Amino acid sequence: MANAKEGAQKPKEVRVKPDLTKYVKGVSGSGKKTMRANDHVAASLDGFTLDEVFRVAAELTETPEKEYRGKYSHLNVGMQRMNLGNRIRGAIAKQDKAREKDKSVASGAKLLEIACDKPRAAANKRKADKAAKAKAAEKKAADNKAAEKGATKAA
Repeated sequence: MANAKEGAQKPKEVRVKPDLTKYVKGVSGSGKKTMRANDHVAASLDGFTLDEVFRVAAELTETPEKEYRGKYSHLNVGMQRMNLGNRIRGAIAKQDKAREKDKSVASGAKLLEIACDKPRAAANKRKADKAAKAKAAEKKAADNKAAEKGATKAA
């Protein structure tokens, strides 16, 4: 008699194949290259750490940051960032809808720009610090190579 395990079929493996034409290259908060949505919100958040994205989302949605942190704490960093980005997109759409009714209301894009000012400055500083550190390491390597070359000539 055949074993029940032998007759059981393996579950079919499912592979998700994302449409990469909808994404562009971006930069994560740590400075690593990543793929992101090709829209204004994602471009505005380029280079931001997760903490900075939490702050921007809390400011634009007028929801306490602590509430979002609790709500998304069970998700990985990428999923948290994606959900926050969607919340930001929703807040911008809501703001733009209000602007259609009353032109004195600021546009969603303008509010996003304002909310991103401080985090953008921090992201730019991280980028500059990383570049300076790389340049210093490159100079040190060149100096070491020159010193080795001088030591072998002297010997």
